[in-house]
Amino acid sequence: MLNKYLRVSFKLALSTSIALLGACASLTPMEQQALLSTTPASQQIQFEPLPVGMQGDPNLEDGVIEVAGKKSFYKGYQLPVGHGSFVVQLRTYIDNTPQGDGFFYPVIELYDFDMRQIDVMRPQLRFTQFSSKGRYAALPIRLNPDVGFFVIRTEPKLFGQEASYTTAHEGASWSYSVTPFNKRKAAMYLPLGQLELLTPDEGFAQPFEKMSGAFWQFSFDRGGEELAVAEDYLPNLTLGGGPIFSLGYAFSVPSRPFSSIRASAGYSYLSVSDKDGSSHKQSFMTGDLLWVESNQVSSLGIGVTYRGAHEYTTGGVTTEFDPVWGPKIAAEIRGAMGVSLGAQLSWLSFTDETGEKRSSNQAGIYLIKLY
Repeated sequence: MLNKYLRVSFKLALSTSIALLGACASLTPMEQQALLSTTPASQQIQFEPLPVGMQGDPNLEDGVIEVAGKKSFYKGYQLPVGHGSFVVQLRTYIDNTPQGDGFFYPVIELYDFDMRQIDVMRPQLRFTQFSSKGRYAALPIRLNPDVGFFVIRTEPKLFGQEASYTTAHEGASWSYSVTPFNKRKAAMYLPLGQLELLTPDEGFAQPFEKMSGAFWQFSFDRGGEELAVAEDYLPNLTLGGGPIFSLGYAFSVPSRPFSSIRASAGYSYLSVSDKDGSSHKQSFMTGDLLWVESNQVSSLGIGVTYRGAHEYTTGGVTTEFDPVWGPKIAAEIRGAMGVSLGAQLSWLSFTDETGEKRSSNQAGIYLIKLY
């Protein structure tokens, strides 16, 4: 009873100190080990239903089990009877701790519906992916119809041992030999560490990336028809072209883990002076609706684009153009911290106040910051 009281008191004191130091700060390696040592191990593994559409921390610190006489934090999940084959993704991040870099090495145990062990996964980790939380290794876990339960834990025998990793594609883990031609970085194995679990939406389709959320985009388009030649080093003014700043939201597509629908609205304004000193101004509203197919490194989108409230002013005369729709395609390469660089093409034909149609197809580049 006394030991239990001391353990509870230690947890409360530890939680209080962390809260005072900065509520959401992660535990140091020493605090993780201390918490692991003072938390009683479960007599049997506790499971909870696998959440649908999860994109966050599985909170392993809620449970402790013994593995070969040593303790490990863990999380157990139960799958519905009769489920199909699908994939979840576990991400383990490089943590920058006061003692240096470290990471949680995940071991995955798979069980059938009668709690007979099917497999134990000890993966090779490649820390080649980036997000706003830093560098991470992505581990896809395929759950076939015979899997009824799975457990996420680590190897207690690794604690206290030296770890290493590389930013090259070969990766690193305790069971993986890193090529000597890549510079290895020192690290440690953590009892906890930063983790994320991505689970499918309804339909149990495979997740690999967060496919929904808000985004902003800055682009510069050049139209096929030139309105004014700018002086100095400024870009020329083209019909329907110029800098565009947009805000939007991406919606994931149920049962299509690589697909999303991006909707955005933006505004463009550009004023230039030509070599004769005459001023030229153009402004318009924009809108985009794209179906986007993605993989780990790139995305391709196809849809429609819109130009409205379109005005061009020169010599005190303003010309208004009718709202116009046209097809659009975009391709982008993923970068660090959710930032991607892309190129886009659209086909537009503008109609001025006199009814004259003026073709000015658009080509441009853009920078996008995704969720």
